[in-house]
Amino acid sequence: MHVTLSKMDHVFVDLKQAENIENQMSMNKTSLTALTIGMLACFAMTGCQSLGAHVESPVNMACNESLGTAFAADPLTKLVSAKEYKKGDQVFVSDSGAPVTLAADMCLVKLRVGPGNPGPADARSTSDGIGIEVWLPSPKNWNSRIRNYGGGGFVGGNHIYPDSDGSTLQKAVGSKFPAPVIAGMGYASATTDAGQRWSQNGSFIFLPDGKINKVLLADFSERSLIEQAYKSKTLVEYFYGKKPAFTYFDGHSTGGRQGWKIAQEHPELYDGYLLAAPAISQTKFSTNAFYPQVVMKADLGFTSADPLFAARHFKQKVALANQRAVEVCDKEKLGFLLDPSSCDYNPANDASLLCAGVENKNVVGTNKAVDVCLNHAEANAIHKFWYGISSDGSYDPQQTAASRSGQKLGDKQLWWSYPRGANWAALVSEVTDAERMALILQDVRYAPSKQVNPKVDIQNSATQERDKWREIDYKTLAQVYAKGIELQPDLANINTDKADLSKLKALGRKVITYTGLAEDAIPPATSVNHYERIAASMGGVDSVNQFLRLYLVPGKAHSSQGRGYVVGSATNPAQNNTVPLPKLPGVGNQSPTEQQDQMFTALRDWVEKKAAPESIVLSSRDNTVSYPICVYPKKTTWNGVGSSRTAENYACQ
Repeated sequence: MHVTLSKMDHVFVDLKQAENIENQMSMNKTSLTALTIGMLACFAMTGCQSLGAHVESPVNMACNESLGTAFAADPLTKLVSAKEYKKGDQVFVSDSGAPVTLAADMCLVKLRVGPGNPGPADARSTSDGIGIEVWLPSPKNWNSRIRNYGGGGFVGGNHIYPDSDGSTLQKAVGSKFPAPVIAGMGYASATTDAGQRWSQNGSFIFLPDGKINKVLLADFSERSLIEQAYKSKTLVEYFYGKKPAFTYFDGHSTGGRQGWKIAQEHPELYDGYLLAAPAISQTKFSTNAFYPQVVMKADLGFTSADPLFAARHFKQKVALANQRAVEVCDKEKLGFLLDPSSCDYNPANDASLLCAGVENKNVVGTNKAVDVCLNHAEANAIHKFWYGISSDGSYDPQQTAASRSGQKLGDKQLWWSYPRGANWAALVSEVTDAERMALILQDVRYAPSKQVNPKVDIQNSATQERDKWREIDYKTLAQVYAKGIELQPDLANINTDKADLSKLKALGRKVITYTGLAEDAIPPATSVNHYERIAASMGGVDSVNQFLRLYLVPGKAHSSQGRGYVVGSATNPAQNNTVPLPKLPGVGNQSPTEQQDQMFTALRDWVEKKAAPESIVLSSRDNTVSYPICVYPKKTTWNGVGSSRTAENYACQ
């Protein structure tokens, strides 16, 4: 075996270029360990595999520890394990209680990439390095392509543990469900834990003394994604004896943000990017996610963590107001909104929701159901939720469709909220993103306690005090919003919302991004605003559509597996199956054809056949509704004449 440098790979030839990588990652030298800087120098001077070294290999490599030879010249990369699986084997994954039934023979390779972050063994800020799992179809099944898959939330997982082979739920692999399904389709597919091992837990963001963990945030935000790209390419070339013909990144939520990070900073690493509901502008939308708690505390005297929230039946009141919004604005009578930004429903002007005798201008309430009718303060609070975070808790009852959609901000509006028709009952019932308020304030005490939000459970030895988030008022939250933007260099530029994609465009790379119009985690206006800023800085919509296309999916809520939301589904969950959704690889689609992998097939055809995608016809899971989704800024529009449940009666306008 010998190592040679390939002209086709991005190899660095001097230390100055290595320093440029560091600068691109926007990290101070103090946030990189000496070993990390040494690694960059290694890349520059010796062509380590991490940056495109080509390692010659015999044809049809075995799925065993010999694969570690691919990284022999890279002291930071270690083979953890390699295991062969057969078609029909069942493998448990990190995000599902049900196993994946493998559609083909494949090899799972686990890697660990140092240096990690030293510290106490029991501290969640301590890391042995970045974990990577690479799913390799058998040589006869490989389609000569890489399709790497992103993570979710705070990522983490069992990537670095050799005994986490998926044989039981307790030994689940680190990857999410789609990765082995994608490998079963013929793609090599790599995932990463993003540099920390605690699945979906954000405790790693704080050091044991409560300060920001800049090293692991840098790994989480960007470095793990670079390693994922280069390690998968190196291993693929070694295992199959040839380079991939095309490479892709596919991700949802945090995975969408991960893909955007590479597309913005290192677009050469992939030919195409499929980015769903991307968690970009993270500090901005997270302050908005927390905003309902501030509104409730200031205007109603309680938060969702207080007994009065239940005693006042406020969850039910919000649900009813949301349902009324859909009833008023749903001219297609689908149970969800095709264009929620056009809906200006205001509960304060709805006599049927206001308590009997409550007056608002020319409206007098008629609702005598004292448990669920709205008083004036409650109606205004709900409208504040829909308006989005503002600098002083005010809102504009005359908010325009443009300032609801993400095209522009209203007066005093800091960020956009979730649309009418999303699952607002759930959105106000949980103390959401308080841990991110703690990160921005650099004070772990602002994180929620396990009792308030057991899904968060930030563990840190600096202090056991939690729930200081209750002290955040309108003024403080506005300061948190501004501080989150100011702190981006310390937070490894986690917002990932640059508008300059000049390098991506020049390289001819392609991006398809899409998000739901019933999103209940990341407001769809986040993606709309990003697109609008890109268009403003890069020559307008026609110019941008040459390399980037955005789709807005009515009725789609937040889920990597695809999830519809209909406002009446609380009592009849089957109604959610009436929402047309993209067909995706995953739990309900474990051996998809190209036609059952709609969004990615559109991307692949754009990259490989130069066939730019236009409208894409979606069907509901119960096959009762179909219509096209459109290339932004066009919208899915019913003709008002034929059935609103049939695609032929819709157009993109």
